[in-house]
Amino acid sequence: MHKAARQRYLLDLLSERGQAAVADLAGAIGVSVDTVRRDLADLARQGLAQKNHGGAIALDPPEMKRQAREALLPETKRRLGRAVAAQIPPGSTLMLDAGSTLLAVARELRGPATVITASLDIAQCLSDRPEIQLILLGGQWDARQRLFAGSATLSLLERYRADIALLGVCAVHAQLGLSASEEADAAVKRAMLAASGQHWLVTDHMKLDRCEPHRVAELSQIQRIFTDRPWDSLDDQLPIELCVVADDR
Repeated sequence: MHKAARQRYLLDLLSERGQAAVADLAGAIGVSVDTVRRDLADLARQGLAQKNHGGAIALDPPEMKRQAREALLPETKRRLGRAVAAQIPPGSTLMLDAGSTLLAVARELRGPATVITASLDIAQCLSDRPEIQLILLGGQWDARQRLFAGSATLSLLERYRADIALLGVCAVHAQLGLSASEEADAAVKRAMLAASGQHWLVTDHMKLDRCEPHRVAELSQIQRIFTDRPWDSLDDQLPIELCVVADDR
């Protein structure tokens, strides 16, 4: 297997498992432990993999550069995007959060709809769609996350109301709720929730059972969660519809 393909496969394995020992990765690919160590060192230099306790290797999406995060689980994100878009009633007004998973929703979105977003990538995706009324929230530009945030963004958000807030998340924990790695991002997410009638969360399994420093919301504020795997930690007493979008192959 060529080096680039092998490293791509390593990333896929880590995305699926969350973390793994070097020997297990070598066995799964059918190469030597030394080869895997060299590949993982390359991935670590690119910011794609991190050493964990006990010699395991793990992915830490909130710490990754945007391009690296977008490369993770592309098929999963496409499936989530299709599933979520299919559930949005025509004519809805939406608060659409930033991130690669929400960008997948935007690509699958069927009009007519009104979309309010602080994400430049989502705005560009929808800019040539005449059936989509697009509202781009300005403010202070965050080049790392490719979104607008800060006091100006929050002030603009106060002017709008939406039927549904569609949020991505850096982390979601069964007891601690939704959290974000950046304070400004968390503030925008909270404002979107406050301005919307329904609250939907769209996330892959890598964000489950994790916690980041900045609080976004309690799980009780969310009505629907779209994810790609069952979430056993979720309290079944919460009035949340868990929509598991499994691999359809």
